[in-house]
Amino acid sequence: MNLNTILSTLRIIKNSAFLQIKSNAVSIYFIATAFLQPVIFTLISVGTYLYGKKPDFGLFAITGTGLISIWNSNLFTSGEIINNERRTGTLSLIMATPTPLMLILLGKSFANAFTSAFAMGITFLTGRIAYGLPIGIADPLNFAISLVLIIISITCLGLVFGSLFILSRNAGEFTSVANFPVYLLSGLSVPLTLLPLWTRPLSQLLTPTWGNIVLNESAAHTHADLLPNYLIIIGLSILYLIIARFLYKKVEYLALEAGTLERW
Repeated sequence: MNLNTILSTLRIIKNSAFLQIKSNAVSIYFIATAFLQPVIFTLISVGTYLYGKKPDFGLFAITGTGLISIWNSNLFTSGEIINNERRTGTLSLIMATPTPLMLILLGKSFANAFTSAFAMGITFLTGRIAYGLPIGIADPLNFAISLVLIIISITCLGLVFGSLFILSRNAGEFTSVANFPVYLLSGLSVPLTLLPLWTRPLSQLLTPTWGNIVLNESAAHTHADLLPNYLIIIGLSILYLIIARFLYKKVEYLALEAGTLERW
């Protein structure tokens, strides 16, 4: 891969990301998912622990809720991207262009994920206003690094689901089904210690699990070594990209073989 190819790839990702940001700015659906949903989730999640006589879980609930909102936004809007392209009749045209569909969706997913990062700030602010919880972060640098890594990794995981959306006209229903198991197995809604032991391997394969760990440890500044967890998140991101690339190649092959996407 030469320099021109790399620059061309980055330009494609950048242009598709900017286009998606403009679309999000006028989308009531995205605004509600990214900005209203975190408030509701925070009120429910933090309130459950506080009124359940477990105030020490307040920070856990806030970071978990922030990640739930980021994941929700990425998953739902990724499905909505495919649905919009299908409704407007541009999905087949994009598939027919020399630019790989995966790169276009990668840029759009990055735009969604980074825009939804505001959800983390909204959850902290809601916890402060509604319940009087402290919003200070003990280790801001590691918290910022953790947040960037987890956003990138969640975007990569969203690409895996995005490949499945192309072959389904029911992406909205699929996202609703796939949403809850991910943040339950990741320990975002309840601690992992409350889940059966047989679920642990599944939890370890999900990047929100590790994102929740590093965000909580950096927010509370437990002096834990975060590098191993960072490496795991990076490794999972690479694994997701490899799986996504394979799936998109398979989808393109099926579309070319059928000569149309209208079959799905």
